[in-house]
Amino acid sequence: MNNVDIKSLLSKVPNSPGVYKFKNGDGELLYIGKAKNLKKRVNTYFQKKGSRTLRSKKMIEQIVDIEWILTESDLEAFMLETNLIKEHKPKYNILMKDDKNHVYIKITNETFPRIKIVRKIEKDGALYFGPKSSAHKCKKTLGLLQKLFQYRSCDLRMEWEDGNVSIAKKTQAFPCLDYHIKRCAGPCINKINPKDYQESIQQIIDFLEGKTEDIQARLNLEMAESVKERKFEKAAQIRDRLIAIENIMRSQIVTSPSFESMDVIAFVLNEGKAFFNLFQIRDGKLINKENFIAEARGFLSGDEDMAPEVLEAFLYDYYFKASYVPSQILLPCRILEEELFKKWLFSRWKSKVQIKIPQRGKKDKLIELARKNAESFFKQDRARWAGFKTGKDASQAIKEALQLKKTPRRIECYDISHLGGSNTVASMVVFEKGQAKKSHYRKFRLRKIKDGEIDDFKAMKEVLRRRLSYLSFSPAGIKIKTCTKKASSSLNDLLTKGGYEKAVNISEWSIALDGDLVIGALGVSFAINQRIKINTFYVHEDYRGIGIAKALLNFTLKKHKIKRAYVKALKDTVAFYINVGFKEIKIFPKCFEEDSKEDLTPMVLDVVKEKDESFHSRPDLIVIDGGKGQLTKALEARDHYGLDIAMIGIAKREEDIYLPEFCKPILLPKESEALKLFQRIRDEAHRFALSFQKRSRKSDFIKSSLDLVPGIGKKKKMKLLRYFGSVEQIKKASDKDLEKQVGASLCAAIRKHLK
Repeated sequence: MNNVDIKSLLSKVPNSPGVYKFKNGDGELLYIGKAKNLKKRVNTYFQKKGSRTLRSKKMIEQIVDIEWILTESDLEAFMLETNLIKEHKPKYNILMKDDKNHVYIKITNETFPRIKIVRKIEKDGALYFGPKSSAHKCKKTLGLLQKLFQYRSCDLRMEWEDGNVSIAKKTQAFPCLDYHIKRCAGPCINKINPKDYQESIQQIIDFLEGKTEDIQARLNLEMAESVKERKFEKAAQIRDRLIAIENIMRSQIVTSPSFESMDVIAFVLNEGKAFFNLFQIRDGKLINKENFIAEARGFLSGDEDMAPEVLEAFLYDYYFKASYVPSQILLPCRILEEELFKKWLFSRWKSKVQIKIPQRGKKDKLIELARKNAESFFKQDRARWAGFKTGKDASQAIKEALQLKKTPRRIECYDISHLGGSNTVASMVVFEKGQAKKSHYRKFRLRKIKDGEIDDFKAMKEVLRRRLSYLSFSPAGIKIKTCTKKASSSLNDLLTKGGYEKAVNISEWSIALDGDLVIGALGVSFAINQRIKINTFYVHEDYRGIGIAKALLNFTLKKHKIKRAYVKALKDTVAFYINVGFKEIKIFPKCFEEDSKEDLTPMVLDVVKEKDESFHSRPDLIVIDGGKGQLTKALEARDHYGLDIAMIGIAKREEDIYLPEFCKPILLPKESEALKLFQRIRDEAHRFALSFQKRSRKSDFIKSSLDLVPGIGKKKKMKLLRYFGSVEQIKKASDKDLEKQVGASLCAAIRKHLK
């Protein structure tokens, strides 16, 4: 469509409210907008070139078609525009960054309310505070509030009848641990009535709304009454609450002597994004600060004229999700349609809101402070990779920095985590094309590290040996193949030296050749359903430890398309078979049964289960979280299998990069995209390892407590712990509840043991 067609279309745009769409030559949506008057708004984009913004120029060059949808009102146009932008995500629209990390603090509408962190607002009569951009900060706040006001966090459904509490839905044993450590007032066992409990909840609400003076006045009055009634223990608890609240409020900044409530919003545009800072001021106090990011993909550096549009998009998005709107909103600049925004706010909140753009005085200083915080947030966020370039650019930078043969598409990173040598675990994180591929993340429990042993080098070698064993490989200079007549004589020589019978059917044998010499052999017999039994598995002593056994096994399984492999292992070979993926079983398949006087251990390798997509994907680069020592052990694991995979180590302190061929590390420039990606991958590996280590520690603690209850099978013990939560709760449980889980006889045995 040419310019004449555009002019023809512009003449037909109506003077009505609605939504307009700009499209390019491929029919793709470039931009979606709303307007009270479509004709006036659309025509502004096609004024003289001198009056256009850089962004508009870039966009208008691509427009070849215009569409519009008429609506009954400007508010209806806004709702339609919002839905269309979310659905199509046009390039030149302002898109708020995915809000899946935004949370709310929810206070339920119950006789004994609970306080939770949730992801969305529901019409359930509950009270919500948010959205909050940091779930971690919310958890920290609620942890403090629970200490101070002792609200319940359980899921018990409680009813209050005739001065007593009744539990309508028992989801766990009660009272729980929170009651015993004085973080819950114990409503489930009648330790507090609804009136007193609701007073504590109201204090929490006041705290979250910034009304700390009311809380302090109320607590002072309660403390005085408690002292008067000689309830000194209660008075001491109230005193501790007062001290904690006063300590918190010392850090609050009084910003308005007139005790106004307002939101102060400022932002900066950089790297195709808008970084927002929002101050929540309630009754003259700065009670909270939130940060948000908006995608502004059509933004060009220096194009400050798009600020009103960016700000307007943020305001609609934030106050659509907000649980509260103050009487004033301070902004750094005008938005495109201020009256429409006010009208929308009133329709949503049923209250008038003042929009102010201060030019001088204290409020202007607040805007400047918010802008500085937005600038600081951008710098922090850039360091945390929100402003990171595309994966392709970073991967190319890595290729150039490390002088690799090809651009690394798949990068794996490994980290070891433990607590003083206990619960040693490892993580494997995967990045493909510069982006995290979380479905391919894997974690390891260390098998060869004893509890209390601190040896990161040994741990790293074990992890890499286990991970790399899944790849197809052939040790350097060694050929793996099916035995031939030519090699049968050398095969029988090897078997004779190893103390085995000579091969009869050579087609059942896979061999490893060093030149013409057979130095490893695997003999099998076949059964139905793609199953094999390993009869003989032997590698010459001089060739052990370089991955020949694993290569022989992989070759055989792949060649015959085997689903399961079985073996009856001698005691001194069980560890070897476990190392290559076998597990012990109780019953050996009848189709393979043979009379044997030897004490053998039946084992199986389930090839289908072992077919892990992540483990069978070949990395282009492996990053080790650690220095030269960890890298050396990782290289030993790689060389064990004769693999040709690039490896580096990255040390935390100075971000040193260790390469196999150099003794000393290299330093990449701080602004290097390669270093940024390495840091991002390394930090993700550390986070994943640490979270797994914490879960592992908790799991081991629960398992160790099972030993306190002898005479009961493991399944019964786990059932008890899942139901009651801990051994201490088992001790406190009623005989009736305990008998339901394990029966009368075992109940008596448990009682006797735990006395």
